[in-house]
Formats: sequence, structure tokens, C-alpha cells
Amino acid sequence: MDNIIKFIEENVNGKTLFTKELVYKLENGVLEGVYSDQISFSNLKYSQSGFQLDMFIVSNEKIWLMGKEGQREKLRKDFSAVSLFRFELAKRKSTDEITGSFRLISASGKSITAEAIISGIYGVSLENNILKLIEEQALYRDQPIQDEQFKAVAFQSQHRFYCEDEKLHYEYDGKCFDVDTKTMQRVNSADTFPKFVSVEK
Repeated sequence: MDNIIKFIEENVNGKTLFTKELVYKLENGVLEGVYSDQISFSNLKYSQSGFQLDMFIVSNEKIWLMGKEGQREKLRKDFSAVSLFRFELAKRKSTDEITGSFRLISASGKSITAEAIISGIYGVSLENNILKLIEEQALYRDQPIQDEQFKAVAFQSQHRFYCEDEKLHYEYDGKCFDVDTKTMQRVNSADTFPKFVSVEK
């Protein structure tokens, strides 16, 4: 754990990164999402057994209803927001593994998809100066679909932090699952998302 804290202290804490605009499809192309952001990492605190790190995101995300000719016809949802998230991790004596949580602390915006959502963090490792972790959302969140409706989804995501050309890179690679809200069973969703890559300027 000491090596992970040292890596974050030297390469992540206090850094600001930018994600270039990405386009993704939902509902077999009926909806189109457009996303970009600015991410800052700060407030690293640690103890003998664990640490926490804040993630401040200024995001611009809009989902459009697409016309028959492939044109953006109507703004379906604007998820743009200013959000503060927190990683809280600790080393478990039973396994020597690092696990913890990732959650929203506060946000401004009309539609906050991560509100009252918490994720478990596991698979934390530092290999070849690449910090990796897995995030698994508990329960489910809303995702827009056709006809002004929503469906329940959950994400399992791979996070990677690494330096390239002396600049911090942060990758978020999320897999979407449809959720049966009565049984909480998950099945692979037809919706796929690109890998989000943020780079320090």
C-alpha cells in the first residue's frame, strides 16, 4: 500500500486532466451521447491502514434523440454537472488486499446520475508504474431510453492511472449491465461505451 500512496502522491494528487469530446450510441443508435470533461484529483489523506482521494469533475454530457437521417433531433437529457467524488480505500488484514468505496459527495446540475450511488473498489494493484483498480456499482442507476422513459443499469469499470511523456493519463473503461430491479440480477446490456481517456495538459 505504501507504494500505491507514493505513486498517487507523486503523480496523481494535485493534477488536472482533460477528456476530449467522445460520442457514444444508446438503444441501438436511437440515442446519441456526447461527453467531455475536466478532472482534478486532490485532498489525498492517508493513515497506517488506508487512504482517501477526491475526484472533482466538471462534465459536459448531453444525450440526443436521433432522427431517421442520423441527425440530432431533440435533446433527451443534459447530464452536465460539477461533481465531487471520493475514493476511500483500506488494506484488509484477512487478505492483504486493498478494497473500499467510490461515491458521490456533492454535485450541481439538473440530472445527477450518480446521486445516492456507491461503488465497491477492488483489484487494486500497481504494476510497471500503472495503478489499476476495478469499480463495481451497487444496485443500479437510471439511463435514458426511448419515449421519455428510463431503464435500470449498473456499471463495472476498469480504472488505470499512468504517466506517459511526463503527463498523467487516466483511463475509465466501463461495461454496462441491465438490471432486473426485483431480483437484482444483471445481464449484459446492448449499450456499449468507448474508453474515456483523460490527459494532463
